[in-house]
Amino acid sequence: MTEIRRDDERLPRVEREQPELPEGWTELRKAKASAKTGWTYYRELVKLLHKEIGEEQAAGILCKLMKGMAHRYFDASMEKFGIEGNDAWSLASYFKLATGDVVGYKTELIQEGPKKVVYRLYPPCLWFPDLDIPPAFCLAEDCFEEEVCRTHNPKVKIYCRSLLTWGDPYCETVFEEID
Repeated sequence: MTEIRRDDERLPRVEREQPELPEGWTELRKAKASAKTGWTYYRELVKLLHKEIGEEQAAGILCKLMKGMAHRYFDASMEKFGIEGNDAWSLASYFKLATGDVVGYKTELIQEGPKKVVYRLYPPCLWFPDLDIPPAFCLAEDCFEEEVCRTHNPKVKIYCRSLLTWGDPYCETVFEEID
């Protein structure tokens, strides 16, 4: 690990012109670059965890992370998105907006019955474009959805019915209200 120390000698400060981005870096371009960098860091961290501690432990850590993120972001985002209610459609709507409209996945909600909603994500996978992770990691990411349902409406059960990492043409998480 790099040693961090404070240099006790004070050197005179040299004033220099601060670097700036070249022309053409709009706010949108900066936001996209920032998001890409953040997701790349996440992807590489997940792969490193897998290599260093194995699939089971890495999946457990991812699940804990996702549960924590559910507590941290869900309520405030529901309000910001203007979503009210805690039925299957309302809860699934959060994921369509957060992962689809905000993150950039192509997503849709499919009402399969009065109390059953399918949340579908189409390829490419923006987080793991090479699909080079075990399906257990995708299932661990669903801990976010599970925690949301557990804390906001325990009658809504969720399950994964297809994954790109299983070889399916898209990913699907089902939100189903059980009486």
